[in-house]
Amino acid sequence: MNLRVISTTAQAVQTAPVLTASEAVGIAKNLAPKFAMRAAHAEKIRRVPEESIEELNASGLLRLMQPKRFGGSELGLGSLMDVVLEICKGCSSTAWAYSNLASHAWNIGQFELQAQEDVWGTDPFALAATGFAFPCGKAVPVEGGYKVSGKWPFGSGVDASTWMLVGAMTEQNGGAPQRRFFLIPQADFKSQDNWQAYGLGGTGSHDVHATDAFVPEHRSVSAEIFAAGQNLPGAKLYSNKLFQMPTFAAFAYVLAIVPLGTAKAAVEQFTDTMRNRAGTYTGSRIAELASVQARIAEAAACVEFAETVIRRDWTELETSVENNEFPSMETKLRWKRNAAFATSLSVRSIDALMPAAGAAGLSLHSPLQRQFRDIHAASSHIGLTWDVHAAAYGQSALGLQPQGGLLL
Repeated sequence: MNLRVISTTAQAVQTAPVLTASEAVGIAKNLAPKFAMRAAHAEKIRRVPEESIEELNASGLLRLMQPKRFGGSELGLGSLMDVVLEICKGCSSTAWAYSNLASHAWNIGQFELQAQEDVWGTDPFALAATGFAFPCGKAVPVEGGYKVSGKWPFGSGVDASTWMLVGAMTEQNGGAPQRRFFLIPQADFKSQDNWQAYGLGGTGSHDVHATDAFVPEHRSVSAEIFAAGQNLPGAKLYSNKLFQMPTFAAFAYVLAIVPLGTAKAAVEQFTDTMRNRAGTYTGSRIAELASVQARIAEAAACVEFAETVIRRDWTELETSVENNEFPSMETKLRWKRNAAFATSLSVRSIDALMPAAGAAGLSLHSPLQRQFRDIHAASSHIGLTWDVHAAAYGQSALGLQPQGGLLL
């Protein structure tokens, strides 16, 4: 681990850990048991505990994808996946909030330099939550920028964030509204403490409000430019191809790695438990039951297939960008289909284990019941919903225009 002293135009000087990929995974592995001990507490307070956020930030993990210019490690999507899989062994809510917050540093790195200075110039550790539901926001062009208003749901990690990256529809002179992203500071938005969910309950995914927040031009980027990747302002600033990555194509995997990690952790923990467990009424070894053996095999196979397709597609995406070959709509639809299908396999994995766990699996002290709830909550995200992405892929394959307003 290197320590980089960073200096910005605001003369803020801080010491920050700069991580290699293997160091990041090692740190996540060491933190996971702490997150596991706080998992029930995270659900109780409905957000990631402050201690966990502090550990993730101080360790450098939350700056995994942040530009090196601001002291980040500037690691890629594969490293994010490896870290998230480890965090999931402790707490899926923490992993979900982490994956979102860490990847948002990558998104901010795709903005103009002045926007990045606004966010990190005085606080290189600043975090941003998001609200990507464009119809929930409205932006009116004014001199020097936009006035943005809206109410955005599902701001995962907003309690730890001093910025919001939101989507809004922008009025055009006589033309169709345009989708744009906007960076809004904490002084101009309010979060509503209303996240109460049966799964991923500790993510703090509250609604966020803003009314006539002025956003200067340099803190706004067209959604179409984000979708394409190569023409992003940040792509011109940094040599790392990470910042040329088409955002929406990659974002499904930022989400899908959490249910994958949840299922993978569940299979490992369930198998370890069943090796020495005896039946409550029979006293016989559970490990000798063929039904339990078959369910473990099914669950493990689902996880292995899901991880294989995610890593393959992720590598394909990174390789295409490295070679300046940007994906077609058909390819993006295939990737999104696969991310949703991998999530379905991850859900099936835990669904296979629950009946074999018996009544013990229902205990609130059992990690499996929380993993069961968390993975079903994660799979309900529109970016991971099989019916949505299967239909879009099928429409395209049949020569039809994909419906549903998907972000491609």
